[in-house]
Amino acid sequence: MPGQDKVAIVAGATGAVGSALTSHLATQGGWKVVGVARRAPAQPVEGVSYALSDMADPIACSAALAYHPHATHLFYCARATHQDEPVESTSANLGMLSGVVEAVERVSDELRHVHLVQGGKYYGVHLGPFPTPAREGQGRCQEPNFNHAQQDYLQERCEDSEWSWSACRPNTLLHFSPHIARNIVSTLGCYAAICGELGVPFDFPGPRGAFTSLSQVTTLDVLARSMERIATDRDCAGKAFNITNTDVFRWTEIWSGIRARFGLRLGTVQAASLKDTMAGNESVWRRVCERHGLQLTTMDEVANWSFADATLERTWDEILSHNRARRHGLDGWDDSVRRFLGILDLYREARLLP
Repeated sequence: MPGQDKVAIVAGATGAVGSALTSHLATQGGWKVVGVARRAPAQPVEGVSYALSDMADPIACSAALAYHPHATHLFYCARATHQDEPVESTSANLGMLSGVVEAVERVSDELRHVHLVQGGKYYGVHLGPFPTPAREGQGRCQEPNFNHAQQDYLQERCEDSEWSWSACRPNTLLHFSPHIARNIVSTLGCYAAICGELGVPFDFPGPRGAFTSLSQVTTLDVLARSMERIATDRDCAGKAFNITNTDVFRWTEIWSGIRARFGLRLGTVQAASLKDTMAGNESVWRRVCERHGLQLTTMDEVANWSFADATLERTWDEILSHNRARRHGLDGWDDSVRRFLGILDLYREARLLP
């Protein structure tokens, strides 16, 4: 492998995090990048090889990776299928991770490091109020949590292995991903466009406390850079790191920015389920596409209402501590409100939103 001393296996390469990471690593010197996914990517990343496999099947995974026998780093970015229910399956997620790790071990004897993508759910951000700012070394939330089981598995397995582990914990992700509807930016943009078409006020569809509580998010390029650094720095081995944009915001700020961009009438806080209220608006969305000369899409291609409901229902603060990240030289940051509205503009420029 002339000029390439590191081989990255990116599990879940077509998801939001996996796509961002493969794109980042492919531009860095010294990496060969292999993406593992069930389906071929809609837009393959130049310079990345893809191994198509069901990650729930370790034998099939080993067969797919047999053509890439020199893996040095495994980045696990995958999740078991879920419908944005608060508690995701521990057995399904643990089974997928263990299957992929063991498949890579069977194929490569050069594995040095396994990096796991976790999230704010490690602290119970999805369940209710939790101690803030959340620190990596504090006690875990008491509810069953696949993040805990996956980390325990890596800690135990690496004791008898030549490789080390690490993890990152982002919060809600900000990203421009035209082929991924589970995206808070495009979903709220779709909601705003439908409000405009119907001539109704741009109401906040969550509880009042959620409109004014403090939140943190993670821009994907901040996350991808941090993941590479953590996985290749020996001082980071055996540790988990909170990775967000480091600032905080309230949805009130985001709402005023979206309203201004779409020229919408000022609304109020009206707690409601977008999954329910948006049902049956497919013909309205089609009118939006035709009126504004957009790419002809269905609502399900640009919006995930259940995901938005789960994100906008949190009446408690979501704040993660960055002290550990800073101590290890991880200094990535972003302006969350500016980035959110900038990504919204990218969807408009791509003629996916008006």
